[in-house]
Amino acid sequence: MATIITPSEVPKYVPGAVTVASDDLGWNGVWLRGYRYAGLDVLVPPVRDFTIVSYCRGTTVMERRCDGAWTKTHCAPGDVSLLTRSQLSHWHWTEEIDVSHVYLTEHFVSGICAEVADRCVADVRLHDVLKSHDPIVTAAVAAITGEAQQQALGSAL
Repeated sequence: MATIITPSEVPKYVPGAVTVASDDLGWNGVWLRGYRYAGLDVLVPPVRDFTIVSYCRGTTVMERRCDGAWTKTHCAPGDVSLLTRSQLSHWHWTEEIDVSHVYLTEHFVSGICAEVADRCVADVRLHDVLKSHDPIVTAAVAAITGEAQQQALGSAL
């Protein structure tokens, strides 16, 4: 089994320029990093947290393999990838893109599940989705990104 990595270790495996980060903002259970990536072919160890990837700039054919099967789609601004935690994956894309990664800890997601469904996260199956076009999720990631960029008083909320 591959070693599980933290969100701060992702750049070791997926090199890119950090465009925004919430590293020092004291957020609890939610962490944000924005990246500018060139085209890459990378094997990513399992990440500890659930991840939302929001595509902000650039378009590319995105390929991802986990559990043996490749998935291929076209990603553009407004699209998001929803990724479960602790999943080894192989990614391939050819064009430069800007993305925002929102990492959600298991404890944070468990709390939401308990509030919304009156169930613990172990009872809820979260499936990876390489591409979804969800304006609400995209707007939420944009708002979180804006809070990290401005480091405003409400950013920790």
